Amino acid sequence: MEEYIKYWGLEQHPFILAPDGRMMCVTGQYFECLERLKYAINTNKGGALIVSEEAGLGKTTTIFRLIDDMRAQYGETFKFAYIDHPTLTPSQMIAYITGSIKDFQSNEKTPSNLTIDFLDNRMHIVSDLQQDGDKLKNLLVLKDALTEVKEQGGKSIIVIDEGQMLCGAEDVLQELRMLINLTHNNEYLHTFILSGQKALWETIKNMPEFWQRLPVRYYFTPLRFEETRELLRYRLNKAGLDVARDIFTDDALEIIHKYSKGLPRTIIALADLALLAGYTDRTRKITFKEVSKAINAMTGRGDSLPYIDTERKDSDRQSSERIPPQPSKKVETDKKHVEYVAHDFRDDHDLEERGITYSRPFLIALSVVFSLFFGGMGYHLLTPSKPPETVVILKKETAAQRTESKPQLQENLPKPEGSTEKPASQQQAETIKTDIAEPRKEARPERYAVVNKDAVNVRNAPYLQSQRIGIIFRGESPNIIEERTDGTGAKWYKILLYGNREGWISDTVVVVLSK
Repeated sequence: MEEYIKYWGLEQHPFILAPDGRMMCVTGQYFECLERLKYAINTNKGGALIVSEEAGLGKTTTIFRLIDDMRAQYGETFKFAYIDHPTLTPSQMIAYITGSIKDFQSNEKTPSNLTIDFLDNRMHIVSDLQQDGDKLKNLLVLKDALTEVKEQGGKSIIVIDEGQMLCGAEDVLQELRMLINLTHNNEYLHTFILSGQKALWETIKNMPEFWQRLPVRYYFTPLRFEETRELLRYRLNKAGLDVARDIFTDDALEIIHKYSKGLPRTIIALADLALLAGYTDRTRKITFKEVSKAINAMTGRGDSLPYIDTERKDSDRQSSERIPPQPSKKVETDKKHVEYVAHDFRDDHDLEERGITYSRPFLIALSVVFSLFFGGMGYHLLTPSKPPETVVILKKETAAQRTESKPQLQENLPKPEGSTEKPASQQQAETIKTDIAEPRKEARPERYAVVNKDAVNVRNAPYLQSQRIGIIFRGESPNIIEERTDGTGAKWYKILLYGNREGWISDTVVVVLSK
């Protein structure tokens, strides 16, 4: 076992990518799918269809867990044929299934434990397949074997995984459909399970004769954040971690979920690389920093984060456009820039040890703030406040013109009893006050920023050296709350993050649109 696994106090690998039914977190949609599949098998429904929105959502792991559970329930009277590479001819497919049900000695093991024995038995099936390609004979042998299992009170299943590879092979699909028709005493002899990605769903749906024979169906979707957190916690506890201990911080879990887009395979791979990064840095918990390094390792971009590189290139390009080149200061500028990037990857303790400080930018910013504050105070004290006489005069002229345009007889008309009509002069004065007190406000359209980079930093202040507080990914569109320009002339937008937090992003990594 690797040292980084021991470092975290684990007894085995928690994040192996190979499908393993024993490490499966049976909650949510996976629990529901397993229950539907067991229902299809126990009630002899004939067939079931499993489809996922994307690759890596756990179809194969669910099937392996199903076989584990059925083996525990029926023992030796449970037989299965599992085909994960279905690009065979119809005759080869029938021969392979027949060999699996009839002679597959590794039924004594579950798919979770299939290793050398599994491969040896597959080679045995292929050897028999090459010697005998008689499809009719294989179908008769298969029916006899399934009938024998049925009479013993057992169950048989035939599983075709990666079924999206058969979308263009209609002859093979029709052959598999005919397999469901194997019956005995008006009952299906086996349960046929077809599994694949979303292209398979539409293909089977366009074949009504096959679609109707798969009455039990389930469609996997990406995990929610809570399911991602539960998946990692379950696997860590299963690997020996103390249930009272949390290795991953909330920020780390949040970034893992957003980067993986809820795909379990990516979640597991990223979490494993984060454990390795944490072991290398000798940290006590996996934080934003370790997950960032894991993302770098997964994308193959080296030590610096891809979104840091993007911001740096965009910032350099904008600075070069605004400020003329100064060759004599190139070395100093590069040195400062290295320090800024180093600030993104070192904590405050490391910065103190290396003697890297930012007192000069802080003092400059502080002086600018004080200058603006005292300048505004002085302008307010020295500038006399005058009423908007121009507005009043215009309103008076307008009201006078309106009064003169009316017939003079209106004043001599009798007023009804109980009337509370106010004199024209009083109405005019109230109109003027209302117009002055409540000026019209033009409705400003709401704006939002659409991220056009793979991943970008969110900072706690509108300048590049400020602390990073989060990450948003391509396609996200947070609302813009405020807009500012930093000392270099670069524009920043204040946005609302998850959890009602606020942060700043550069205009170089987003496209601004109006609602």
